[in-house]
Amino acid sequence: MRATSVDQVREDGSSTTEWQVRRIQGHSQSGDAIYYHVAWQPTWECRDRLQHMSPDLVTWDSLHGCVSSRRSPSRRYDPTLEHWSGEVAGRKEVDGLVYYKIEWQVTTEPAKNLENALSLVKEYWDNVRSLKSGNRRGQEDGSDEI
Repeated sequence: MRATSVDQVREDGSSTTEWQVRRIQGHSQSGDAIYYHVAWQPTWECRDRLQHMSPDLVTWDSLHGCVSSRRSPSRRYDPTLEHWSGEVAGRKEVDGLVYYKIEWQVTTEPAKNLENALSLVKEYWDNVRSLKSGNRRGQEDGSDEI
């Protein structure tokens, strides 16, 4: 996923959603490629786009006293989100459509997918360097010994 919050419609009618990065929580390396562990900003998604999360939506509705809409999706199936998972954090209705606020799970993304979040990548590496230099200083003066 790219790191901007934009909804685009492709020629075939499906949509691509690009989310905003909340923070980078870590990284890993495979060969020469760096992968970042990315926490995403929550988004509001139409129920039709969350078909893969249907049991979670029904459970959330019943726990919060909402009338669960069991109608068929009004749009053609959109596979954009089918490999994404998260937790339902809210619900609202706008113009007769039900939207759910989703707290997305952390994903592992290649560096090239974060070209629009370079400031967060830089902040992450600054923090990593700061922690490493702090650990070295502690080892030198013995302050981290038990």
